[in-house]
Amino acid sequence: MTRYGTKSLFGSAEEAEDLSGGHIVRIAFDTGADTEFDYIVPDRFWPVQVGRRLEVPFGRGNKLTTGFCVAVIDEAPEEQKSRRFKLKVVKKVIDNEPLVDGQLMALARWISTYYVCPLGQVLAAVVPTAVKKGAGVRKQSYVYLRRPGDDNADLPTSRKQKAIVDVLRRAGALDSDSGIAKAELLESAQCTVAPLKQLVRKEIVGIEQKEILRALPAVPAGLSLEQAAIELNSDQRKALAHIADQLDSNRFGVTLLHGVTDSGKTEVYIRAIEKTVERGRTAIVLLPEIALTAQTVQRFKSRFGRLAVLHSQLTGPQRNAQWRRIKAQKADVVIGTRSAVFAPVSNLGLIVVDEEHEPGYKQDTTPRYHGRDVAIKRAQITGAHCLLGSATPALETLHNCATKEHYLSLIHIWRCRRIRRCRSRWSPYH
Repeated sequence: MTRYGTKSLFGSAEEAEDLSGGHIVRIAFDTGADTEFDYIVPDRFWPVQVGRRLEVPFGRGNKLTTGFCVAVIDEAPEEQKSRRFKLKVVKKVIDNEPLVDGQLMALARWISTYYVCPLGQVLAAVVPTAVKKGAGVRKQSYVYLRRPGDDNADLPTSRKQKAIVDVLRRAGALDSDSGIAKAELLESAQCTVAPLKQLVRKEIVGIEQKEILRALPAVPAGLSLEQAAIELNSDQRKALAHIADQLDSNRFGVTLLHGVTDSGKTEVYIRAIEKTVERGRTAIVLLPEIALTAQTVQRFKSRFGRLAVLHSQLTGPQRNAQWRRIKAQKADVVIGTRSAVFAPVSNLGLIVVDEEHEPGYKQDTTPRYHGRDVAIKRAQITGAHCLLGSATPALETLHNCATKEHYLSLIHIWRCRRIRRCRSRWSPYH
């Protein structure tokens, strides 16, 4: 009997139980198929939220395939009964919580439509491979006291058992949340695993398996760059005041910050992010090249303690650790290349796209997209502000400034007649 075949003429009892479920979800696969498929969710797996991964039989051979739940179908009971026995059944729910929230799902659907790419392939790019594979995640045993044992007939009798209990009491490991690692416990008690097994058998101590993520830090502790206090010039102050007004409005907007090299754009970014964090919101900083990431991280690390980094040069465990840290809302600022636009931040307030004209923001593999345009769209979906910075803005960006975006300049306009003419052209947007 094959793995995907039925065990009898009428199917197994488990399959009969699965068909009793009335919940229908829509799943997108990373197979290149430009459509989504409906499946029945058994009651034992319900509820299933949008953004979680499910394992289902797919194709003519019913090969078990992983896909993203992209919608929950709300149909009338009569319609469900007519389709229920024509649909396949979900076999497994992989994730404990959604990997893609509602805003990222809306962004993925826009990318799928705008760049003509199947939704499943877009979602495969939104969530890093290291996260989906659980890179660096290991299971470790933690030991805790189930009961003190003072008034119990099954008190520890041997010296080694008493040593284990004493170590757990001193460490305050009185429940599963405060347990200590098994290896650390045995080393502190200077004993083997045999006495521990006896305590588990007597139900004096308990052991719980927990998942831990081990990875080298993506941002080394000594990487921060000490800087003297910087005083903003008049152009920087005007630019920062405009951006602050946009942040206070809590509405979507786009601003182009035009300034030559060493004109102070990065300091404006940092001050704008500081104002964003003060308002209880988060920020994403996109850079066109990985080489620029290390330089920028050095400068940002000295100003922001809760900093995360996402780029392709990280190892799998590092990328998984950074992504989970962002997902757990332990980072206020995320710095990275174009894929960092999909960082799972919550309460997004500002997206900075440095050197927005650079071709490095163009993704040349499926799904093909432009990181700058996706950043603007994500800002629109989340009600955030998008700040574009460049010494030589792209022509399409300059065109959009005339009707849509706000234009700010850090160039001293009195030094060049050509720049003065540009200033007169953009004067309505200052």
